[in-house]
Amino acid sequence: MNDIPGLVALGKRMHAITRFKSFVYNEERVAQALSAAIEKGNGRYVCLVAEDSTQRLVGVLLAVLEQHIFSEQLVASVMHYDVLPESRMGGYGVRLLKAFEQWGKNRKVVEISLGINSLTEMDSVGGFVRKMGYGKVGENFVLRLEPGLASSQ
Repeated sequence: MNDIPGLVALGKRMHAITRFKSFVYNEERVAQALSAAIEKGNGRYVCLVAEDSTQRLVGVLLAVLEQHIFSEQLVASVMHYDVLPESRMGGYGVRLLKAFEQWGKNRKVVEISLGINSLTEMDSVGGFVRKMGYGKVGENFVLRLEPGLASSQ
């Protein structure tokens, strides 16, 4: 809970460099959503943070346990995962993902899903995720309804 202000700031910085920058970033909403996930999520949510040697937040992975509509088996889905650009070669992303995988294994999930929809460094992020053992199973699609909002071109 003490990390929430730092996570809100980290999220704002990441928001500004992705396709989501055309959306209004509501700091209060982000703080409330993180608080609710952590405090009231009944163990369904996990929020993992990465700090550098100065204890500055440099990365986050937020995920949720779910069930497909057709099965009672658990899957774990990444909701948000990022590491600050200047910290990406520091191993933080690997450690966050490995910690998340262990969290999932501890809960006996049968699958972890992770999507990439930021339109930022898609090739390098995709390469990283594939290197970590994940396989591509689909695509993301967006239909822009509000003029000025970013979508895939």
